[in-house]
Amino acid sequence: MSPKPVAARARDWARRIDDRRVPGTLKAHWVDVAGVDDEWAARLRRDRVEIVPWLERTRRLAGTTIVEIGCGEGASTVALAEQGARVIGIDIVPEHLEVAQERVRSTGLEARFECANAAKLANLELGDIDWIIFWASLEHMLHDERLAALSQAWSMLPNRGLLTVIETPNRLWPYDSHTSRLPYFSWLPDDVAFATAPASPRPGFGGDRYTDASAQLTDFLRRGRGMSFHEFDLAIGDHHDLVVRSCMQLDLRARNPARRAGWYLSRDGKTERILRSFDATSHRAWFQPFLYLTLEKRA
Repeated sequence: MSPKPVAARARDWARRIDDRRVPGTLKAHWVDVAGVDDEWAARLRRDRVEIVPWLERTRRLAGTTIVEIGCGEGASTVALAEQGARVIGIDIVPEHLEVAQERVRSTGLEARFECANAAKLANLELGDIDWIIFWASLEHMLHDERLAALSQAWSMLPNRGLLTVIETPNRLWPYDSHTSRLPYFSWLPDDVAFATAPASPRPGFGGDRYTDASAQLTDFLRRGRGMSFHEFDLAIGDHHDLVVRSCMQLDLRARNPARRAGWYLSRDGKTERILRSFDATSHRAWFQPFLYLTLEKRA
């Protein structure tokens, strides 16, 4: 068996280093969650080890009121609440919220949940908010919903309030690893992407799953379409003027030399450099394969 490429070995070293770097103060607040499936447990572990420490480095979570859009079945809600954040979880699927409520309740933590479309965020009585997080959710919204949700979220934040996007695939990236597992898929217009979907090798997405655009297009779009800084330009304002407080990928590479070396040597690292060569004036956060970034509102 041939040895792993240097870039792959560097990524393996990086993961081991990152696991050891979770602050002890965060680990001390991890709660036991019994009776969960492997996928939910894996999500919670990643949230605890990678995402929550990044958020904590951006701003202390304890005592912070967070609106979490796309809370799903509550893994991320638990990861936030166990660090002392006051969390309002929002999801569009009632069944997900039922699971989330039970999981949070079983840990002895507290969180509030609302079943709502984020495009109607302004209709909810949320009180004073410090932070709004779109957690793996913007990619599942229709175009008009995205613009409405971003615009309303931004208007609801106070001066120095934070808006974070987590795990949303970047439309600028040439390979769609999120939904179709096809090259250039995120670059296609919606109707062309729909017609191309049968070529996807992903079970449950390719083949004969999508055949009738008149009846299935909305469901297809909600499976996940990449987005880019262009939606922020339309909903909030010129992205050049927005304050990027932090980007998770850049933060992790800055803290971990093995991760940084692996990225530089990888095809993805080369792709980022090519994309940035067309737009040197935009922040690097906008050119990562997935959007993991935090904006700070400045009045």
